[in-house]
Amino acid sequence: MLDPTSPIPLYYQLKTNLLDEILQGKWMVGELLPSENELAEAYQVSRATVRRALAELQREGRIATRKGKGSIVAQPKMEQDLLRFYSLARSFSKGPHQVSSRTLHKDKTTADPVVARHLQIGSTAPVVIITRLRYVDGEPIMLETSHLPSSICPGLEQEIHIEALYDHLEARYGIYVSRAEEFLQAVAATPEEAAHLGIPRGMPVFLVERVSYTPEDKPIEFRHSVVRGDRFRYKVELH
Repeated sequence: MLDPTSPIPLYYQLKTNLLDEILQGKWMVGELLPSENELAEAYQVSRATVRRALAELQREGRIATRKGKGSIVAQPKMEQDLLRFYSLARSFSKGPHQVSSRTLHKDKTTADPVVARHLQIGSTAPVVIITRLRYVDGEPIMLETSHLPSSICPGLEQEIHIEALYDHLEARYGIYVSRAEEFLQAVAATPEEAAHLGIPRGMPVFLVERVSYTPEDKPIEFRHSVVRGDRFRYKVELH
């Protein structure tokens, strides 16, 4: 099934074969793949070749390893299109997934210099800070902290529960978000972030900073999100 005369390495041929079979549904999410010995025998390659192919699939989030059991098909990553305005609640509310949030912190305080610069407000202006842990199907996916000028949403810090922030701003305050700027980079999870997200400390995560604007181009939110790299990926379509 593999071509040893091809310039394409055997491990890569095996990896693409296995990925194709996963995508076609030969093994379902959570189902065990054949053992290293079984794959080596079936494809007539060494165990080292099999291990490298599986390592590549694991690195890409296609499979996961279970100690003492072997490799299983991983849950597909959630995807965000970088060219479209994104809201977790709105993106998943119409699909099969269930989105929920747990508020970890709410407060009204003075803006720090970074927040004030992004929101174009004075350095002593009051802001509302809301930190939420976002879940998809009961699994923690994102740790999110939003800063908003208190002047545009008085009393927001006293709200009992805020599930979808943009929907709440529209319904409660008549504030509409029309566009956003996002800055994305890969970082290592801090111990606190890892504890909230249920991942090992130091694990790669996405750090996403967003400034949201009203139709009048007024910045009304500076958001700092830590997103699990093992459960999320970002997409861009180029022409």
